[in-house]
Amino acid sequence: MASGRPICLYFLISCLGFSVAACANNPNFGRWFAPDPKLQPSPTPTVTNSPQPTPTESVARVPANFPTEIPRYPNAELIESELTSPEVGTVTRWTTPDSGEAIAAFYERELKDKNWEILSAPSPSPALPNAPKTIAARQKDLKIVLSIPNKLPTDSTPGSSFELSYLWESTATPSPVTSPTPTNVANVALTDISTLPAPTQNTLRDLAALGVIPATGAFEPNKAINRAEFARWLVMANNALYANNPGKQIRLIPNPTQPAFKDVPKSNPNFAYIQGLAEAGLIPSPLSGNTSATLFQPDAPLTRENLVLWKVPLDTRQALPKGTLDNVQKTWGFKDSGQINPIAFGALAADYQNDEQSNIRRAFGFTTLLQPKKPVSRAEAGTAIGFFGYQGEGVTAQDALQLKAAPQSTPADASTQPTPESASPQPAPSTPAQ
Repeated sequence: MASGRPICLYFLISCLGFSVAACANNPNFGRWFAPDPKLQPSPTPTVTNSPQPTPTESVARVPANFPTEIPRYPNAELIESELTSPEVGTVTRWTTPDSGEAIAAFYERELKDKNWEILSAPSPSPALPNAPKTIAARQKDLKIVLSIPNKLPTDSTPGSSFELSYLWESTATPSPVTSPTPTNVANVALTDISTLPAPTQNTLRDLAALGVIPATGAFEPNKAINRAEFARWLVMANNALYANNPGKQIRLIPNPTQPAFKDVPKSNPNFAYIQGLAEAGLIPSPLSGNTSATLFQPDAPLTRENLVLWKVPLDTRQALPKGTLDNVQKTWGFKDSGQINPIAFGALAADYQNDEQSNIRRAFGFTTLLQPKKPVSRAEAGTAIGFFGYQGEGVTAQDALQLKAAPQSTPADASTQPTPESASPQPAPSTPAQ
């Protein structure tokens, strides 16, 4: 019995050794005897330092509407840009390792070479030695102002900074017309309109004097006007002609909660005007229920049918009638009526009721073809916005110009008028002698 125990012990050890050898090749074996991970100490986290931008890295982008006509200083970096308002324009701020004198010399040279009209140039002033250097220039209706701060003697910061603002002058607040004959203000402004019909010339001069359209240089009357520019003209003309009637003015919307169109960002120089028309329901947009009109196409030419569609509601000041193709054919008699977008039928019906003051008759003259998709020229657009009104009542640019030039009464004038109490002199009350 005792001799059998070593044999059993040997057999048991052999089996155990065989099992261990077999488990050595089993990947799960190590897991059975591994320590509980929950009981392991938490590893020390590895801290990875995120790269920080250096001070020279630019975090600003050049605005999408930055005009290509403006010379760009080659060694400058944009710090920030801001669309302040349609009246002020867009302001961009730059920095450069170069001196202020180098910046001023560059812009004076480039603006001169590119035929900009220099409105003002930097000139030293003994009275204001630390005043910034300022250059103002204009090319057609684009105006820029460059401001370069003068560094103080105690300022040891290397390099310089400067501010460059730009705006389209027709978006600026027009200067008051003070001449007794305000049409004279515009007589010498537009240099290439002499071949146009006399009524068209007069309308354009009046609009220029009101600040609605560019007032200097070549007007390019036969050039097609794009949709964004006409939107600006339309709003400015309406507000200028109804300057004394706030209830008929279109409100500019410089910073809405939601832009009306995907392709008209806030940086667009005509944003406030386009958004204002959309929020007033005067042009098709998602705001007015036209869910498919998500793009405004600001650079596309304005078509004849769109001119009528946008302008007529500002003439009638009421809901447009329900127009039809049959109605357009019977009234206007256009041979190409079938090419007109049905959305314009109502505006065409109302415009026909405006007789000789209709936009079609004033802008395009007598015609049996509307050519609804034809681009509108700048002269035609100006003619259309030179009058707002319906069926015998309305106001012209000439009316607005005369009203603007007329002397305005002041409270001091009113105080000189006799009152009922002072109409007849009253004897002064007697006082007892002292």
